[in-house]
Amino acid sequence: MDLSSNKLQGKIPMQLTDLTFLGALNLSHNNLEEQIPLANHFDTFSNDSFNGNSRLCGFPLSKKCGNNQEPESPPSIVADEFETTLVWKIAAMGYGSGLVLGLSMGYIVFTTGRPRWLVKMIKRNPQKRRRINQNGRRKN
Repeated sequence: MDLSSNKLQGKIPMQLTDLTFLGALNLSHNNLEEQIPLANHFDTFSNDSFNGNSRLCGFPLSKKCGNNQEPESPPSIVADEFETTLVWKIAAMGYGSGLVLGLSMGYIVFTTGRPRWLVKMIKRNPQKRRRINQNGRRKN
């Protein structure tokens, strides 16, 4: 994106750092000032992208900012995205393998005949069933 010589003034908006699809950015020959944001891919643009902005400072320019501090970088979301992705991958693997195992066991049990162990387990623990008569009252 070429925004050179457009008489832009002030700080570089942080919203520009969200445009991760930019392959190149040219902000040269404007009236930009203060620190160059270091978020996302902004540190990959060359020094030439910011030439002609005498009050602009920070990486990748050789001019350091007057506060003698390292620039504040925005909170890193890369680690959070990695952890979230990892958790979802683990959950998907667990659900997927459980589904395959369950379907396989179900197929084997029900194609080989009546699952006697299941029938015995159900008969061993009979539950009291309450029936409702025609009047809507419960019978014991």
